[in-house]
Amino acid sequence: MSAPSLKRQFIAGATCPECNLQDKIQRIDDGEKVWMECVSCGMVRNLDEQSVQKTAEILDEIARPVTLRSPTDPKKVH
Repeated sequence: MSAPSLKRQFIAGATCPECNLQDKIQRIDDGEKVWMECVSCGMVRNLDEQSVQKTAEILDEIARPVTLRSPTDPKKVH
């Protein structure tokens, strides 16, 4: 029997509520459970036990705006 396939998706702009590092949160789905995990500090939150609305609130809480800048002209904002 093979191990279940994990679908991992990083949440752009998300800041970990434990270690406060940005772009370290990933949403993981193994087909049966869904959770989010910080790849830096190991914080885990189960998303299966929460409603879709509560999950959206958590992601809104940890998401931060991202400003895209030109690599050739750092003062230029896209």
